[in-house]
Amino acid sequence: MTTTEKKDRRLEWGLVTLILVLLALIVGFVTVMYRSNRPYAQAEEEATAIAKKYTDLTKVSDFYWFTRDETYFSLLGADKKGNEIAVIVPKDGNKVTVLNQKDGLSELAAMQNVAKAYPKEKVKQAKLGIYKEAPVWEVTTTSDSGKVNYVLVSFDKGEEVKKVSDI
Repeated sequence: MTTTEKKDRRLEWGLVTLILVLLALIVGFVTVMYRSNRPYAQAEEEATAIAKKYTDLTKVSDFYWFTRDETYFSLLGADKKGNEIAVIVPKDGNKVTVLNQKDGLSELAAMQNVAKAYPKEKVKQAKLGIYKEAPVWEVTTTSDSGKVNYVLVSFDKGEEVKKVSDI
């Protein structure tokens, strides 16, 4: 075997090794992502099943995982008549709360209220849940320094209920 053939052979093996390493990394990444999202997907499936059992929910458009004093799973969607509803399911599955979306703030409106009240903070997301037995939107913001803040806004009146700052 000539020197050129040996170099070619080493190059081929190097290329095969590189491809195998990249393939292993991709498979590992996909596996980690799947496993990390599984609890979220399972919670959504279970909350949807409970919501459909206790309501006429037929279509789900949004899902939220809300944790303050307790954990709640909230679903936005439509019932059989086409009415937009929100269904809030506690982690234990008891005492499901059903809200007409038209009777309260939308996710966007809650985020806009917080953005207006705290113009120096960047609004990231909102989640619907229950706090002190009342439906609230938990709006997450970040300050210029990168600290995370949570503003709880009442679903029905849009008033600030509580703010947790600089976490």
